[in-house]
Amino acid sequence: MYQTQVLSEKYFKIFAGVYNDFRLKCAADYKFEIEPLTYDEFIEYFEKKLISCIILLEDDIPTGFLAYSSANAGVIELFLIHILGSENIKEKRDALMEKFMLETCRLRKQSLVSYPMLGVQTDYREGAASFGFKFVDLAVMVFDINNKRLIKEIEQLNLYSIPIGYKIVPYSDIYADELAGIILKSFSDSSDINFDIRFGSIEGCRDIVDKITKSVYGRFLSHSSKVLLHENKLIGFCLSNVTGESIGNIPLVGILKEHRGMGLSKLLLKSVVGDVIKLNQSGLINLSEINASVDLDNSHAVKMYEDAGFTRSYSYPQAYLPKSIDSSLAL
Repeated sequence: MYQTQVLSEKYFKIFAGVYNDFRLKCAADYKFEIEPLTYDEFIEYFEKKLISCIILLEDDIPTGFLAYSSANAGVIELFLIHILGSENIKEKRDALMEKFMLETCRLRKQSLVSYPMLGVQTDYREGAASFGFKFVDLAVMVFDINNKRLIKEIEQLNLYSIPIGYKIVPYSDIYADELAGIILKSFSDSSDINFDIRFGSIEGCRDIVDKITKSVYGRFLSHSSKVLLHENKLIGFCLSNVTGESIGNIPLVGILKEHRGMGLSKLLLKSVVGDVIKLNQSGLINLSEINASVDLDNSHAVKMYEDAGFTRSYSYPQAYLPKSIDSSLAL
């Protein structure tokens, strides 16, 4: 039986080794595209109650941790579970998860839990399921920025083929409020709402727009982001940014239901990818790839990315625990 407890000042110095072990492995083992907080920053956030942390102890020595945040109303964001070494990993993860369930028992009556099981965490799917988690299977699709054939195909994109009445124009902040409404409508039937409640309200969608365009999720590429207009009314969008130092990303693309089925989403995506490529060729950014996440059950979205030259790199389960789930332990 492993001992677990909420991180306390007593363990601040010795816990640094466990946390920094995670930082060393964050890209290779956890697929993190944005560099995580330094240890001093992590402790600062912990002391400000912006991050919560549960540690695993063996002989009173920290050998693992679970980090999460309940700073945003309506959702508990479980960031990761990290274990030192490779011995009895499932049992150690279970111990941390059990403590997490106890610590969040009250909160989970009003909040869902969102847990992107990236990298090595993928193999904890069965364990998470035993605690009541459900899953959306996501794939990371990648466009090879160095593939000359793909680049040539993108460069040959003919936007004059767009149907009469439609046009694709660069994103501007004048579209911000209207964009939030379009996101709300276009994502109303998506799986994203299961693990990101913001897609279910106009206030939440405004928060999404604000965080993307204010570069919270990576450097926003405003001139390489596009909106789709029909008779000068906003009906679609495709946004782009740079995460880490060298990864182009498509955080959101969508179109209203009544305008689907005409290939407009693919044109919009290709237009954005083309502009990101031009930025890369100009030297203003230096990319190794462009990627995007897509629900594997959404065959239309998967095909859109594939038709635009993207290929599947890896997949992972996006776990979520609905707030309607009984907040008692599922053992």
